[in-house]
Amino acid sequence: MAFLRNAASVGTATLISRILGFIRDTMVAAALGAGPVADAFVVAFRLPSLMRRLFAEGAVNTAFVPLHAEAERRGEGEAFSDQIFTQVALIFFVASAVALLAMPLLVELIAPGFREGGGRVDLAVALSRITFIYCLATALMVVASAVLNVHGRFTAAAYAPALVNVVTIAALLGAPLLAPRGEEALARLLAWSIFVGGLVQGGLVFLALYRAGIRLRLVKPAWTPAVRRFFLLALPGVLTAGATQVNAFIGLIIASADPGAVTWLYYADRLYQLPLGIVAVALGNALLPELARASVSGDRQAEGGILSRALEFAAFLSLPAALALMVLAAPIVSVLFERGAFTAVDSSATAWALTGFAAGLPAFAGAKVLQPLFFARARMRLPFTIALIGAGADVILSLALFPVWRQTGIAFAAAASGWINLVLLILAAWQSGLLHLDMSARRRLPRIAAAAIVMLAAVYEAAAVMGNWLTAEQPLVLRVAALALLCGGGLIVYLALCWLFGAIDRKAGLRTLLAGREPKAGG
Repeated sequence: MAFLRNAASVGTATLISRILGFIRDTMVAAALGAGPVADAFVVAFRLPSLMRRLFAEGAVNTAFVPLHAEAERRGEGEAFSDQIFTQVALIFFVASAVALLAMPLLVELIAPGFREGGGRVDLAVALSRITFIYCLATALMVVASAVLNVHGRFTAAAYAPALVNVVTIAALLGAPLLAPRGEEALARLLAWSIFVGGLVQGGLVFLALYRAGIRLRLVKPAWTPAVRRFFLLALPGVLTAGATQVNAFIGLIIASADPGAVTWLYYADRLYQLPLGIVAVALGNALLPELARASVSGDRQAEGGILSRALEFAAFLSLPAALALMVLAAPIVSVLFERGAFTAVDSSATAWALTGFAAGLPAFAGAKVLQPLFFARARMRLPFTIALIGAGADVILSLALFPVWRQTGIAFAAAASGWINLVLLILAAWQSGLLHLDMSARRRLPRIAAAAIVMLAAVYEAAAVMGNWLTAEQPLVLRVAALALLCGGGLIVYLALCWLFGAIDRKAGLRTLLAGREPKAGG
């Protein structure tokens, strides 16, 4: 299927970007640890990152794709793209200017706990003013990426975020010369590297537009019915498609009262976002254009087939990833981050948060597959209402659990809200007659789950046997090798179990999972 090929392309790009992000994070953790400067930098990085993820993965793409399909049928696709490009750029420019002026108030709102000394407020304001300029580049890039997506071109937009990581890693490598005066100077250097990286990634996307012969122009703003409808759909799309980002931001606000908790949650979030990014972002971005075309043409059989393959693929990747992250949280965090200023205490606190986040990974991946069913029909109200319920549950649970479990309570609250969101989406899709799974999906999904559970038991036992190889006292090379052996062995066991249980065809292997052929009887 075309969308699975596109999803594989986006997933590969996301994997590369996240690996580079991990390299960057390990270097930042070693340099800044989890103290006041690290907390301030995380807030400064989270703010523009939230804007990019909400609009790049949420509002613009989910509202733009189905409406562009309708405009294209009327012969107005190019004019629609130009209007959205102009008006989104204008809104972002004004919003960024206001935010830069009001940054002290904004930091107070998103990190109220920073008031409790440590100088975190002033530093967070200074860093946020640098990084927030990145949003201007984001404003232009998100529309350009959406235009590329509707033309079936996913590569440039998928690889663009990796460039921010490349620039930041280069800044860290040059830090002894560029920022030799301590942690605060290094944090400022990192903030400027994010801004420069944003400009570079925007350049890549616009170069791809130029090479594809697609033009986006700034035109005189016109409040046409199509533009008005876009913004009416985009506003609820911010929360609907960006539930994980909204949950992370809620956690940041609540955790800011506990020094170090903001940083622990950040690194835990980065780890569980790796599989979520590969599965959810890849499938979500590639799935929506295909569902939009099937919806416009009224081809319900094609729509059901696309949805079934997407759910199979999401379950195939997210279930084992979630279980592995939960059982291996401590060694993963220790091997990746525990060095330099990042202590064993920081490692343990981050691992507990990772366990909580990982529990919700399949739910967030499943929601990313189901939401496009509604987005493709420009029906935003129902998933928006469901997302509000999930966000409300996250706030209530976070406030209840944080005094007892600190950052771990916030992580488990996010996971619980994710499952609430998924269950309500399933019920809504079922009652609306949109959830049609073919026989292949009905047979394969339980087998995938069984294979993942048996793999969990095998990895748990192996981790207990190899525990001594993973302790901080061992050489880093040995610890990395042991962790790689655990993860690689778990993957081999999982694939073998999928083959044995018939989650994948015993003769054709993974190709049948992607192609959507039904398992043969007895196989």
